Amino acid sequence: MKSNRNLTCLVHRILAVACLCLGAFSGGALAQAPTPASKLAVKTENGLQVVKLAWGPGASWDFAYAQYVDLWKRFGLRVDMVEGANGAALLSFFGSGELHTATMAPSAMIVANSINIPLRVIYADASTTRLGLYANPASKMTADPQTWRGKKIGIAKNSQADYALRWSLQKAGMKPTDVQMVVLAPTVAVPAYQRNDIDGYYVWDVWGARLEASGAKLVQRAVDVGFASSSIWTMTKEFIEANPEVAARYVAALNQANVEMRDALDKGGAAAETVFAAVSKANGVDRASAEMLLRAQPPATLQTLLSAESPLSFISSTGLVAQIAQQAKIAVEAEAIKQAPANPKDYLAPRSVLDAALKIKAR
Repeated sequence: MKSNRNLTCLVHRILAVACLCLGAFSGGALAQAPTPASKLAVKTENGLQVVKLAWGPGASWDFAYAQYVDLWKRFGLRVDMVEGANGAALLSFFGSGELHTATMAPSAMIVANSINIPLRVIYADASTTRLGLYANPASKMTADPQTWRGKKIGIAKNSQADYALRWSLQKAGMKPTDVQMVVLAPTVAVPAYQRNDIDGYYVWDVWGARLEASGAKLVQRAVDVGFASSSIWTMTKEFIEANPEVAARYVAALNQANVEMRDALDKGGAAAETVFAAVSKANGVDRASAEMLLRAQPPATLQTLLSAESPLSFISSTGLVAQIAQQAKIAVEAEAIKQAPANPKDYLAPRSVLDAALKIKAR
């Protein structure tokens, strides 16, 4: 009987991992074999070191811009989008060394660590202040969660949005069962909304903009009820230790992209239009939505990340560490992981990576 229970638990974990890109997966420590040294090696092609990554629509404005203007080569890099590195496969790609870095939410990184995929935050792109509930006006839902009772609210299970919804309900003295939580991947949320299968969807920025294009209204922002959130880049602890210089140059490239975008947005005109075009193209939103998202969630530079006042701070207990701690607590309550990390600061890349990145100049 014990072996059957263990097998059932393992199957449940594997099924839960299937939505990793959305931050949806389940806890319990699974043994992860060390990545072979040969897999940690970085290839060089035409004088450029190849960084293998996974990316999806979201507030990683830096990646969208860097791709659009081919910024990577100015830092001696070329990026390779790894085909098939999504869903459950993302874990195996990271574990085998086939994937060097990926963008995700803290919720995803937390659970990856709970199953012995030692991811570390190397950068935070932006505070996702447009994470919230996008509701059908006909539903009569407002910022007050009491108006959500009995409503069908879509979420990507165990994602940052799922945890934000749970937090909002808890703050209002409500339980998850007081609403009808409908598990939906963001990719199918808009059609579900258009068919009136859901009354609203709790989701982040880019997908929220797509819902707004279909008539939904942002009625509550998670940040307004004390749930700060972000878009982050992660690398495995092993990869950083084996390739600290590559990790630093990748961080430097992200920082340069954010510096250039901020300057372009301040300058306006053609420079700003290039940024809007980059974000629009990468995320499948129109130019107006791209501008709105960038203004609401401005690009974050290393200067921001090393500021004690920023909610994205690497050095303050009220920055990224606080986000990780808050989301880990909710993950335990949602039974996504068995226990919260003893020291959330351990999930941040060493300060030396960021300091080294600051010293690297574009070619």
